[in-house]
Amino acid sequence: MPITTDPDQRTATAPTTPAEHPVTLINSFVVPAGRDDAFVALWTEASGYFRAQPGFVSLRFHRAVSPDADYRYVNVASWRTLHHFQAAHGTEEFRRIVTRDEWQEFPANPALYEVVVAVDGDGDAP
Repeated sequence: MPITTDPDQRTATAPTTPAEHPVTLINSFVVPAGRDDAFVALWTEASGYFRAQPGFVSLRFHRAVSPDADYRYVNVASWRTLHHFQAAHGTEEFRRIVTRDEWQEFPANPALYEVVVAVDGDGDAP
């Protein structure tokens, strides 16, 4: 999915085949310099909604330390299944959150992923 400010494209496109295994949303955001506080406030509201949804597993929120990064913030959220992800993104509350005018300033690039390889801290693949 291309970078977007369209509220109808603020969620990742789901695969056409059912996936009853874990999925990970990786959503990258363009945040203009000096607008961090406004963006983080919006993100915080949205993340509170998702953390309360059935099937939510974990969340990591990253800020770029490279000064030339196009995407200054990246959200990585894990869901128990695609069904859980879709249910959380199909509610009126989700629509209310992503259609707020303030989001227009922060283009996003959401996509869904599945883990192919996982390596733990000592270098061993589980």
